[in-house]
Amino acid sequence: MTYSRAEASIETEIFTDPVDNLDVLVGLVSDGDTTDVHLPLTKAYEGLNLTYPRQNTAVACCDSSRLGDLRNSFLDSSCPLPRIYVSADHGRSAKINSLFNLMHLAKRLKAKVVVVLDADLQSVKRTWIGRLAEPICSGQADFTSPLYHSLKFDIPVTSIFGYPMFRAIFGRRLRQPFYTDRAFSQKLNERFLAYKNWPVDLSYQATELTMAVLAIADGGRFCQSFMAAPRMYWQNCQIGAETGLVFQDAAAAVFSAAENFPEVWSNAKRSKPTLITGTELTPSIIAPRDMARPEDFMKAIAGIAKKQGHIWRKAFDGRKDWVFEMITSETTETINMNAENWAGICFKSLLAYRRLDPAERADFLEALSAVFFARLLTWLKNGSSLNLSQMEALTEEECRIFEANRRLLVDGWGT
Repeated sequence: MTYSRAEASIETEIFTDPVDNLDVLVGLVSDGDTTDVHLPLTKAYEGLNLTYPRQNTAVACCDSSRLGDLRNSFLDSSCPLPRIYVSADHGRSAKINSLFNLMHLAKRLKAKVVVVLDADLQSVKRTWIGRLAEPICSGQADFTSPLYHSLKFDIPVTSIFGYPMFRAIFGRRLRQPFYTDRAFSQKLNERFLAYKNWPVDLSYQATELTMAVLAIADGGRFCQSFMAAPRMYWQNCQIGAETGLVFQDAAAAVFSAAENFPEVWSNAKRSKPTLITGTELTPSIIAPRDMARPEDFMKAIAGIAKKQGHIWRKAFDGRKDWVFEMITSETTETINMNAENWAGICFKSLLAYRRLDPAERADFLEALSAVFFARLLTWLKNGSSLNLSQMEALTEEECRIFEANRRLLVDGWGT
């Protein structure tokens, strides 16, 4: 694993207007593949003009693609606000370097509030700017995380793994912790810049979790702002076997955060609620995601068990063989990976992951994704007759189960 400070890696920097002492800086961070930033730039301008028409504001595009199309899309726009284009140094194309450059820019410009959005986000609304920034501008919070409206099965990795694990380990209720879109104060920005162990080898989900944990460690005040609309990155994505790859990235992010911040989670006794704003908004009407056939998940389970069963047995010394035996011998109608078993497996897998050679960890996470599929099938089956509010109540109950199983992490950490 490679860790890094949040070093600046600026190759090119272009200002359309001189700016300093900003009230709000909106940063559009590129993942290296973005070529057109027109929509998020337009919504950022409209949002700033709507909420902060008399404040000192600007929009930055932090590019890690080194593609002229993105630079031209940003600078040639008719947006009347000051804009800053920053490209990462040649050879550093990871999205995390775009974020690092934004953090350094925000410090130099003395921005009181920094709002971060994906540069390729096509579902952004102008209201999101104020929803993210205002809790900090008004003095209610130091860190704002989004709470997007979604249907009951839209974000399975977050609902049955990311949220309950993050909540149980770090003691903070952040319903959707894996999103770029967020806002933070200059105080937290300086805390981020001072941190030396950003996990640059993992997916960007690990970066997002690291920001949240650093905010917890710094005693930051949290807010979740209800967006009333979904973040439609999954608009045309079926919930199918590919969801296992998303789960593996999420599991690596959560496990890495637990490994890197034991001094934070060891002091968490129970989960703290988070201030939620914007609940007066009327949610959008959206179509549900398409779902793969249960048989496709069972086929994926069998394939993973055959391919990675050896690493599973090695990680647990054969003590968890019943898991693979159960999920491969059941049918779509009889499979039942209940919340109690799933919570225990997640915490014991975290401990096993920590003991493994780093070269074996990716294979282990693939093996764990087979168990995730079993849990996903059970979750879908149990929720089939529930409405959204009932599904949220079920999620709350399952989070309490995860919190009750947290002792497995505490007791097993030193062994």
